[in-house]
Amino acid sequence: MGGSGFTIASAAAGLIKATLSNVKVINAASGIGVGAGAAVHLSYSVVSSNSVAGIAISGGGINIDATTISFNTIGVKQVGGSVDLSNNDLSPQCRHALRRFA
Repeated sequence: MGGSGFTIASAAAGLIKATLSNVKVINAASGIGVGAGAAVHLSYSVVSSNSVAGIAISGGGINIDATTISFNTIGVKQVGGSVDLSNNDLSPQCRHALRRFA
């Protein structure tokens, strides 16, 4: 898959909300992309072997709970927005488990 497995972002004014549970995103560029105007909750999922990042946050916010993030180039890549992590498995095989960019 050349792009993101899931991309959640709002092109218009207003908030778009998404709840993803029990999903598997494997071998995409970015597993899950979160952009401006998005509020996302990800739980009980697997995000693995993605070439750019498992989770890529460029705006909005994501809460990640009870999820396995493994074998991605970057596990969680935060350029903007916010990320809350709780009760997750972040693989040490990721080149970078968590990267925040200013």
